[in-house]
Amino acid sequence: MTSNGSKQKDFLQVPEDEFTTVRPKPKRTIDVNAEFTPPDGGWGWVVCITSLWVNGTVFGILNTFGILYVSMREKYAKDDPSISFKTSWVGSVCTGMTFLMCMIASIFSDQIGIRKTAAFGAALGTIGLIGSAFVEQLEILYLTYGLILGIGSAFAYSPSLVILGHYFKKHMGLVNGIVTFGSAIFTIGLSLALPLLLEEVGLKYTFLFLSGLYVLLFGCVLTWKPMIHSESALAGIALSTESVYNHCNSFCTWTRKYLNVRIWRNRGYVVWALSCGMSLFGYFVPFVHLVKHCKDLFPDANGNYLVMCLSITSGVGRIVCGKLADMPCVNRIRMQQGAFAIFGVATLCIPFADNFYGLIAICLVMGLCDGLFICLIGPIAFDLVGPSGASQAIGFILGIFSVPLSVGPPLAGLLYDSLGSYKIAFHVSGIPPIVGAICMFFIPRTKQNYPAVTEVEEFAAVSVHNILESASDQDHRNYYGGGPAETELVVIKGGELLEKLQLEDGLEDYTNESDKMIQDDNQNDTKHSISEA
Repeated sequence: MTSNGSKQKDFLQVPEDEFTTVRPKPKRTIDVNAEFTPPDGGWGWVVCITSLWVNGTVFGILNTFGILYVSMREKYAKDDPSISFKTSWVGSVCTGMTFLMCMIASIFSDQIGIRKTAAFGAALGTIGLIGSAFVEQLEILYLTYGLILGIGSAFAYSPSLVILGHYFKKHMGLVNGIVTFGSAIFTIGLSLALPLLLEEVGLKYTFLFLSGLYVLLFGCVLTWKPMIHSESALAGIALSTESVYNHCNSFCTWTRKYLNVRIWRNRGYVVWALSCGMSLFGYFVPFVHLVKHCKDLFPDANGNYLVMCLSITSGVGRIVCGKLADMPCVNRIRMQQGAFAIFGVATLCIPFADNFYGLIAICLVMGLCDGLFICLIGPIAFDLVGPSGASQAIGFILGIFSVPLSVGPPLAGLLYDSLGSYKIAFHVSGIPPIVGAICMFFIPRTKQNYPAVTEVEEFAAVSVHNILESASDQDHRNYYGGGPAETELVVIKGGELLEKLQLEDGLEDYTNESDKMIQDDNQNDTKHSISEA
């Protein structure tokens, strides 16, 4: 189309009269010179603080369910011999749905928008908590607190990570630490506030107070102005046979793009994912049942402080682990493996604590292990599957987490209902993390990346795409077949990036096919003129 000199500046610029003679299309321009660079500051720090608030609200409520659990149990007991088992399911369903829906929520963030997805999550969370305040039957809490609040938590939490990729790149590590530390701050605050609220106003108005925290998330969402815009794949759906066929093709392409099943051929990732899933069968049990256990053994002690101690050292563990993970002499998998093993041993030791201060010491150790485990999910996923599959790897493993995190606490509650004590329940809960840690020895040795890649960066990668690649690939398919009947001509300005685009985005094929089409059409026109003569 153009060969050299100044003509190459518009290397895909086609004269409109020549092109429209061949195939008339509306024109759209993508300027590749305007390459997106996150501002790494400015309004981004406001976004960082509001994301911290969202993270803190979501996980602060999840982490302090053990405090609500005691009040729920007392309110709905009614001489039910299996009340611990039934009440445990309320928090387990909520936690499981939060982890299970995270990946779906991140995809929705890209398809319908970050603000809309987060606002939808905030609305669901508010509805779930308000509904829980007026529930008079325990089983209905499975719907209001478990299902609705759980889905709302995922849809509010995931966009709060995605938006960070729009504002930060250079300072992403610092922002990751600030945002994830929000869960520790809010857990500490709620562990102090909830007991007072439950004592003064009761469970109903405590739920209403928590719903007020979710209402505040709407204000946080308003600060999340996306810096990268892409056209929604869900827009412009028409109810015609051709449209349905085209959108089915688009859906298949979209599914292949977002569900990267190739990572399951990676032995290291499979062993790691299954090991972590095994470890979490007993992992969440102390978070739910430790307060009740303390109340049974030490009635005069305030078991809510145990949750606060867990949160403090968990926050410290994330900060310390972030620094250690960047040291070449540290093996990240072995760090996480050690965290699981120590957490399992600490859980086994809970029944042996003969005083309240012994429980505090155990909780401090468990919190440190929790921080190490959480902070290393992103770096290990990146090391095992590489940058192209890291976000999918995290999404899949969070889905796996939803099952053991949901099942563990109810089983512990069932043991308590049968035996009248948590001793056996904590002993049993300590075994899976140790078994999971042993299984991690079968993970092949993997080359580590420096500096470590954080989980926030990988969640952000779900939505922060190369917009040029997405647009050019889609428009290329639309123009040459497989797309809607009404398509566009893409004119890309900035010829100095030709070589880069040809290598990275496959535009060489685009150019060659464009030339071939024009040559074929010209030949057809020539033949037609000869036949007329």
